[in-house]
Amino acid sequence: MARKVLILDTSILCVWLDIPGRNKIEKKGKDVIGKQEVESKIKAEINDGARIVLPLASVIECGNHITQIKGVDPKAYIDKFADFIIKSINGTEPWDIFTNQSELFDERKFRELVEKWRELAISGISMGDASIIQVAELYVSKNFTAEIFTGDTGLKSYEPAPQREILPRNKNRR
Repeated sequence: MARKVLILDTSILCVWLDIPGRNKIEKKGKDVIGKQEVESKIKAEINDGARIVLPLASVIECGNHITQIKGVDPKAYIDKFADFIIKSINGTEPWDIFTNQSELFDERKFRELVEKWRELAISGISMGDASIIQVAELYVSKNFTAEIFTGDTGLKSYEPAPQREILPRNKNRR
């Protein structure tokens, strides 16, 4: 069985960090996704051996949301998020951050991202979401099972299918 990564999009990262005004995801006809649901899912995935992936787009967008907090002093959220990223960079938590995705930022891969986004933008997929899809595809190409953890059904629909495991043929079978 392939190793698994759980890729966090911005909405889930904001819920997990309890960012005011972005600490729950509500969709008509769906259960609310709150901090408890996100923490439970992440803990279960870590316990099952999954790595938690923080795409650069999610990190940047979440940081932007933190700096735009209104009515509350953002300092505690800034510190919490900065510490969270530093732990990821140091490898002290089971998280993979953008440094493990650096091959996506060479000229060829960046062109591919732009062209992919050009196609997806018509259906409302942002550049950030297109880059999250590209991150998922990168991990699948390295024999991981990649799940995009998101409250966005549009983004979720682009989650790559896992690669099939090819089993050796039974030579005694005729």
